Amino acid sequence: MTVFLDTNALLRAAYAPGKLTAKAEEAFFETDRVLVSVVSLWEIGLKLSRGGFHGLKVSDDWDACLVAWMTEQRIETIGIEVADCRKIQVLPFHHKDPFDRMMIAQCLRLDCDAISSDDKFDLYGIRRVW
Repeated sequence: MTVFLDTNALLRAAYAPGKLTAKAEEAFFETDRVLVSVVSLWEIGLKLSRGGFHGLKVSDDWDACLVAWMTEQRIETIGIEVADCRKIQVLPFHHKDPFDRMMIAQCLRLDCDAISSDDKFDLYGIRRVW
């Protein structure tokens, strides 16, 4: 099974694993393959430039520490494909956040489960674990 971590789930897994649900934690540790979009890294940089995340302390050197942790956990970073950009064009506007819309397009293209607390993923037919 392949799972896709959204940004919030990635940060919880890395910086506050106790804030993952039991189901999300099980899916994270019991899966064969874990994916994270480069979009999540972009979103982290943007949100930190605006004051950070509520309830999560992300280290100033996250670009090194988080990526090292992802490597240790064998988490694969995926890029943005042209097909993902095209998919966004036809997605209904259940979700307006551009980062999440890209992650939704990627989950649909890869046909994988998402570890996410965001129930709007459900509106796109994505199998969500939380």
